[in-house]
Amino acid sequence: MKEPSNPIPAGRLQRAASSQKNYISKFRQVLARHGLTMASIAIICLLLPSIQIALLSSLDNLFSNPLKYLLWSLVVATFIFVYLKYTKREFDLRQLIWVGYLFMISVVEEIAFRLSLPLLITSDVTAISFFWFGAFISNLLFATIHYFTLRWKLNACIFTFLGGLGFSRMLDTTGDLTAVILLHWAITFLNTPSAPKSHYEN
Repeated sequence: MKEPSNPIPAGRLQRAASSQKNYISKFRQVLARHGLTMASIAIICLLLPSIQIALLSSLDNLFSNPLKYLLWSLVVATFIFVYLKYTKREFDLRQLIWVGYLFMISVVEEIAFRLSLPLLITSDVTAISFFWFGAFISNLLFATIHYFTLRWKLNACIFTFLGGLGFSRMLDTTGDLTAVILLHWAITFLNTPSAPKSHYEN
């Protein structure tokens, strides 16, 4: 059955669309448009030796105490499971893959936009003011990508920018990338707990 071509109103995060073709309503669209974009940026950054060194340094706490982070990962996973049960959402394979995707996107976004790009933009890891200039530009780019790849509303992108600055602050203060990734995973799940569905699905 052919889908109607009437305009689709704005959703909680996504802008209104002129048709279902322009609206992001499938997981594979998110993966292709947003996930692939973010992963590509992270991979390109990781090709640089300076970023590889910075990444290893930011994972020192994980290497020295892996059981601690395994426990925190289980805490986040348990929180996700309880939330899904409490909100009466289906916990099927599709939902499990979505939760795994959210973890993956948290990893690549933190590597790219909180660790790598601020360092590459400033090329001066010792000057706090220069780092924050890089963090500002990186998180502005981060929010802008959400505007175009996920078609998020402007206000959602502004909160994304501010949240990104918060993650940058946490990384700058603690130097613990793993902790930032786990927090990002929990928050991005609360923001988007389920994969997108077609506007015409019941």
